[in-house]
Parts: sequence; C-alpha cells; structure tokens
Amino acid sequence: MVLKNLLKLTKRMKIILNFFSICFIIFLLVFNNSDLTYGIGNVDWVLLKENKDGKEWIDMGSLKLIKNKEISVLTKFFKNPRDSSEKGQLSLYLMRINCNDKTFKDTSINGIPQFNSKWQTSNNDELIDVVIEKSCSEVIN
Repeated sequence: MVLKNLLKLTKRMKIILNFFSICFIIFLLVFNNSDLTYGIGNVDWVLLKENKDGKEWIDMGSLKLIKNKEISVLTKFFKNPRDSSEKGQLSLYLMRINCNDKTFKDTSINGIPQFNSKWQTSNNDELIDVVIEKSCSEVIN
C-alpha cells in the first residue's frame, strides 16, 4: 500500500516537473529577444590614457544621459603590477558622472552593485579625470 502510494506520488512529481520544463521552454522562446543578446556583446572600447598606474578605457556605446547633465558610462581599468612577481588586474566599473561639478560614483564594480557609493572627486587622478572629461564631452556637447 505504501509502495503503491509512493509510486503514484513519483508519477505526479514527474508530470509536474515535465509541465514546468515545458513552461520554461515556452517562456524562453516567447521572451527571447535577439536584440538584447546582440546588444550585450557590442562594446566600443576606446583607450583614453595610459600612465604608470595602468590603462583606462571607456565603452563609447555605454554612454547614457540620465538627467541634468548626469551620465553613466562603462569603464575598464588595467592596474599595472607593482613588481615582476605580481600580475596586472583588470576591473570593470559602471560609473555615474555629474558633469556639472565633475564628480563621480561607481555604481557597479566587476558586476557587483555598489549600493552605498558616494559622490566623490577624482582627487587629481589623471585616469579618472580623462574619463570624466571624455564622457561629458561626448554626451553633453
């Protein structure tokens, strides 16, 4: 009796699993937007500056005007190794820039949201300064 009930339960679970699998496949087919997947791969990296600290790029295709001369941009920074035993480090930043007062905040670092990021100045970091200048000149002007 217990075995019979267990077999019925297993059969029902298989039916439910098949139902959800079919629903998931239909969902993927209906909501598969090839324009979205195409846009993910399109980046237009432009090397802005290279110095002793590293290299800084911006993705020209990611520049977006948000509001009141505030923009967002995807940047890539390669930090030069300090010595020969170290490897360089590549990081991606989604930055929000206020073009009026030349401040910025990192809203995402390597894909991890930075919910508590605060507006800050570049503190005369020439790589950040060049990102702010190029990004603002491309979007605002």
